[in-house]
Amino acid sequence: MKQIIISKKKHTHFWDGLNVLRAGILGANDGIISVSGIVLGAAGAQMSSETLFLSGVAGMIAGACSMAGGEYISVSTQKDVQENKIRFQEKSNQIDATASKTIIKSIDILNPIHAAISSFFSFFLGSIIPLMAITCSPANWRIVNTIIAMIIALFLNGQISASNSEIPARKVVVRNIVVGIITALLTYIIGSLLSV
Repeated sequence: MKQIIISKKKHTHFWDGLNVLRAGILGANDGIISVSGIVLGAAGAQMSSETLFLSGVAGMIAGACSMAGGEYISVSTQKDVQENKIRFQEKSNQIDATASKTIIKSIDILNPIHAAISSFFSFFLGSIIPLMAITCSPANWRIVNTIIAMIIALFLNGQISASNSEIPARKVVVRNIVVGIITALLTYIIGSLLSV
C-alpha cells in the first residue's frame, strides 16, 4: 500500500511539474521579448530615460498579469476536460485495452494556480533583463545593449527549453532569437516613425 502512495505522489509531481516548467519557460520568453519590444519602441520614439523605465515597468506588470491570467484560464480548461474524462470513465463499466491507454486518473489533473504563479514570476524575471539593460546603459549605447541582452537571455532560455525536450537546442535557440529580433526591429521602426 505504501508503494502505491509513493508512486502516485511521483506521478502527480511529474505532470504538474512539467506543466509548471512549460509555463515558466513560455513566461520568461514572453517577458524578454515583450518588454524588449516595449522599451525599444519607446527608445525609437526618442522618449526620455524616465519614460523608458516607466513604460518598461508598466509592460512588465501588465504582461506578467496577462500571462498568469492566460495560463490560469488555459490550464483550468484542461483541468475541466480531465475531470469530465474521469467522470465519463467512472460511468463506463468496461474499458477495452485500446481505450485504457488514454485513461486519466485524479492524480493526473493539472493545477492552474501552479501554472499561473510560474508564468507570472518567470515573465517578471525575464522582463527585468531588457529593462535593466536599457535603463542602466548610456543613451548612445542603450539600444545596442538592450538588443544584446535580449539575444543572450533568449539564447539561455532556449537552451533551458531544449534541455527538457527532444528538440535540437540549435533549432529552439535560433527560433527564439529570430522572433526576438523581428519584434525588436518592428517596434523600434514603429517608434521611430511615430516620433517623426
